[in-house]
Amino acid sequence: MMAEYVDDLQAMLDAADAMLGEGELEQAFMLLDQLAVTYPDSPDVALMLGDAEFEYGNPEAALDEYDRVVEQDPTWSDAYSSRANCLIELGRLEEASADVDHALEIDPRSARSHYLRAVLMELASRDREAMEGYRTAAGLAPDIYHVPIRVTKRSFDRAIRAAVKLLPQRFKNRMEGVEIYVRALPEIDLPDFTLPEPGKQSRVDHSPLIMGVFEGIPLTRALESDRAAQPPPRICLYQKNIERICKTKNDLIDEIRTTIMHEASYHFGLDDGDLEPTDLQ
Repeated sequence: MMAEYVDDLQAMLDAADAMLGEGELEQAFMLLDQLAVTYPDSPDVALMLGDAEFEYGNPEAALDEYDRVVEQDPTWSDAYSSRANCLIELGRLEEASADVDHALEIDPRSARSHYLRAVLMELASRDREAMEGYRTAAGLAPDIYHVPIRVTKRSFDRAIRAAVKLLPQRFKNRMEGVEIYVRALPEIDLPDFTLPEPGKQSRVDHSPLIMGVFEGIPLTRALESDRAAQPPPRICLYQKNIERICKTKNDLIDEIRTTIMHEASYHFGLDDGDLEPTDLQ
């Protein structure tokens, strides 16, 4: 009977995972919510609920689920690495670092934990340790992780020019006057993971992993008479965050292009739903 119980749970988790993979988020949430009622003490259910919330863009809700996973199974490395990933997204880097350390104590060969440790090292400007971590993660799970491409500022600027040439014409026509500039990483607090003052948390205004940000007033909100008095619109690209997800220079150009389009859409007063699928290909 117990085997049947476990088999049924795994089959339903597999079904929910498939739904998430297909982008069927509402259906996946309905199934996972049912499983949470039927199997209230299952860390597997709580973990997948956390993953679903995270993919849906709700990191705070995801964190609640990951907290439950850790409480239900404090010996599971994946529980700590999943929570660490969520904490990084929220900018709570000291807590993320502690969770990664705990995950690696439980499973020193956890590729995901080594990758997250590398991300944290990079955000702290400890580049040599970061690259060691990326290499370790790629060695442990080469189908999932890779060593990020690294280029000079001059090469990155050339990649930006190549990416701009590949923008759809309807974007190029409206990009006049939009400055594109580069920073290595977003500004974050406590890069060395020093402890905050008692009762305070280290947070950032946006994800430390953000690849770009639009600065300015959208065209749809800016009055023609006021434009001369407003600072020019700008798009900031974060070089290391973009490089991190790229393996080749072609990947780099494609990702820069996609990032510029996403950020430029805010300038045009669009949201992601207004972008044509062919725009992002």
